[in-house]
Amino acid sequence: MRRPPRSHYLPRTRAGWWSVLSFLLLFALTQPPFVTGPANRIEPLVLGMPFLYAYLLGLYLLLIGVLIRALRKGV
Repeated sequence: MRRPPRSHYLPRTRAGWWSVLSFLLLFALTQPPFVTGPANRIEPLVLGMPFLYAYLLGLYLLLIGVLIRALRKGV
């Protein structure tokens, strides 16, 4: 008896699971209540930008890094 095919939405490798989980965790940090709570401040300035913009820039750069790593791993 053949098993039904696996869903293509589920990662099949450890690198795939790492990529999906880290992307979801980082992306969750860019959404409320994290952005409207502790990150929603103007002071201190980071590289001349308000803290909120620096916080979001850092998270988005990390998200792009996760996507590049997944691409290089062939996930």
